Amino acid sequence: MLPPQTRRVLIVEDDPVVAMMVEDTLRSMGLETLVNLSLFDAVAELEASDIDAAVVDMGLRGESAHPVVLALATRGVPFVVVSGRHQPELRAEFPQMRFVLKPFSVQVLDEIMRELLDMPASPPGL
Repeated sequence: MLPPQTRRVLIVEDDPVVAMMVEDTLRSMGLETLVNLSLFDAVAELEASDIDAAVVDMGLRGESAHPVVLALATRGVPFVVVSGRHQPELRAEFPQMRFVLKPFSVQVLDEIMRELLDMPASPPGL
């Protein structure tokens, strides 16, 4: 059983290796993770679960994750978009979003999630 203050982070990523890396990083930060590899599953998860933050890959097996980003923004859930290419249209539509270009480091992900969730900085040497 997780402590009541544990925060839940939705991971929307179609590459299982990247999803595992993100999941491992977030779990090491004490966060609960919900991993979805498809757009359909991610939208269903948003409807069914309370989410505190999200990490969203924009390209999901040829589909855009725009519906997920829109739902997160509408609900006021902080999120970071990860992508293999720049997303100028998305950045214009959601100027408040955090964006990370792939490949990214564990340290960058840690820093962004701590900012999104207002958590203390990680100890040196992460």
